[in-house]
Amino acid sequence: MKNLRATGGHGKMQSGRFARVIVSLKHHSWLALRSLLAIMLALVVLVLINLGGGALADLMGFPGGGEGRLAWDLGCFFLAGLLAVWTAVRLASRAPLVHAAVVFGLILAMDVVGVAQLGSDWPHWFSAGILLTLPVQAFLGARWARRASKSA
Repeated sequence: MKNLRATGGHGKMQSGRFARVIVSLKHHSWLALRSLLAIMLALVVLVLINLGGGALADLMGFPGGGEGRLAWDLGCFFLAGLLAVWTAVRLASRAPLVHAAVVFGLILAMDVVGVAQLGSDWPHWFSAGILLTLPVQAFLGARWARRASKSA
């Protein structure tokens, strides 16, 4: 009887509620960690595709600089953004479009800083292509990933 008075008569109910809170906390912590890892892996994909594109251009004999190399780099940039968004959306356990938006925002921030630092050193079409193709990359990457997850 003493234990029931100390817990307000609800000892088992309070311990059950506490267990549910702990399980819920573990579950939400796992989801948050998984989301963070999905976004981090998406950024790793972005960097690796860009580095791989540059290395492949060197192997194919593209000269450093020039319009052809910039067009190649812009294409690699497009592919890297698309695959980064695809990665985040595919790995998202919940809210895949939020993951796409976060990756979009991070890439946009990097692009704006990059274009601002480039200034007039590069052709305007290249800087415009970097910024203007990003929404298309995000849309196609998210759509492709969602379509792939529905068919799986």
